[in-house]
Amino acid sequence: MSECYLCLAGPSARRAPGYGFDVCENCWRQSVDGWDPAFEPAIFNALSRASLLIPDRTDRGRLPRAYAPPADYSL
Repeated sequence: MSECYLCLAGPSARRAPGYGFDVCENCWRQSVDGWDPAFEPAIFNALSRASLLIPDRTDRGRLPRAYAPPADYSL
């Protein structure tokens, strides 16, 4: 089993939808309102590696827990 892509502490338990990385249950539970800003460098790195756009932020100013590219984005 691999470790959490974000906190590097817990075992990965689930795939973050659309982002292409796995996170532990703790990071997943704490991200209901969006990813913790401390994790943004790692998230931006994952998006860059996958040639994905940065998603719009939630109402709380955080990156959303699930990533969905714009409908007109050609992958």
